[in-house]
Amino acid sequence: MTAAGSATRDQPLIAIDVVPVSFAGADGLRVATARRAYAPYAGLEALPGVLLDGTEILADGARRALRTKTGIDAAAVRHLAQIGAFDGPDRDPRSAAISIAFLAVVEPGTDSTATWHAAADRPLALPFDHDRIVDAALEHVRLRCWSDVPLTRALLGSPFTTADARRLLTALTGASPDPGNLNRMLRTNPVLSRVDAPAAAGPRGGRPPAAWTWSA
Repeated sequence: MTAAGSATRDQPLIAIDVVPVSFAGADGLRVATARRAYAPYAGLEALPGVLLDGTEILADGARRALRTKTGIDAAAVRHLAQIGAFDGPDRDPRSAAISIAFLAVVEPGTDSTATWHAAADRPLALPFDHDRIVDAALEHVRLRCWSDVPLTRALLGSPFTTADARRLLTALTGASPDPGNLNRMLRTNPVLSRVDAPAAAGPRGGRPPAAWTWSA
């Protein structure tokens, strides 16, 4: 018994797991994993994660996980957001552990040791409950795409083409959006401005595709 009269109990570990995602027209929507160096599941691909240090806040733990497990530096992270907590007595064979999960939108082409997978290839057969965390992260993106301007801007970059927007929505929903509805949504979005498309964006000699930039 403790001095306060309550029984001592083992406290669960606090883990930070990060779902790195990236989107580019050529590669589509991708998710990154890292090869585990230590048991359990040594040698298998898993989400980059760390145990929370007693001196750091959650977001700093997420940045440390990216840096130490994949080599992705904070400067390459366009957007970082906490997406939820994942628990369960059997999710980690070492001890009871609660995972605080983050989504990290990474600059396309970032040099790292991560392994990138097409989001469409899920499930990725990851250890722990990491497939569940990946699904939750992509559902977070699907539900907030366009309504969450910082998230959508981080994914699409600036400028982006209508074709880029269509590819992203198709990757998130599994269905290509109606062209008329998509063009109307882009044209009436108050934080988007139409601009000249990059020279390489359209077919040579053809009409350049519509391109957009963020005004907020």
